[in-house]
Amino acid sequence: MRRRVTALLVAGLASLAPDLAAGATAPAASSFAAEPGSPFEVVERVEPPQRSHRLFWTLGLGGAALVAASFPMARSADRRYDDYLSETDPSQLEARFQATRRMDRLASASLWTGEAMLVTAVWLRFVRTHRPADRVSLTVEPARCAVSFRF
Repeated sequence: MRRRVTALLVAGLASLAPDLAAGATAPAASSFAAEPGSPFEVVERVEPPQRSHRLFWTLGLGGAALVAASFPMARSADRRYDDYLSETDPSQLEARFQATRRMDRLASASLWTGEAMLVTAVWLRFVRTHRPADRVSLTVEPARCAVSFRF
């Protein structure tokens, strides 16, 4: 008989243990409201606004397209140079050479511009932090500076 009473007492204490460990006397977190005089205040979580990544995608895709387009242009410049080397008519030499230089410069410009656009896109998306549009503000409050400039 004594074992049964002891077992029931231990079972009862064990069933109350999670409530005691969790602090059953404290209010639930979902129904917590700061009362006047309480050392804690309820702070609402403010989610930052979602930024558009349209500029990132435009620069990234445009840069990738320019880099991809530079390779056929470079092959065309190489073909034009081969034509220049095999040309036997002296009157055509200058025109072929100028066409080769023009295509080579277009290929180089396309490659450099595309790479610059890709770097800018990566910087815009992953490195730059969002800053508010108003960098100079006038604030009239006793505890704040009158003019602030953020950069």
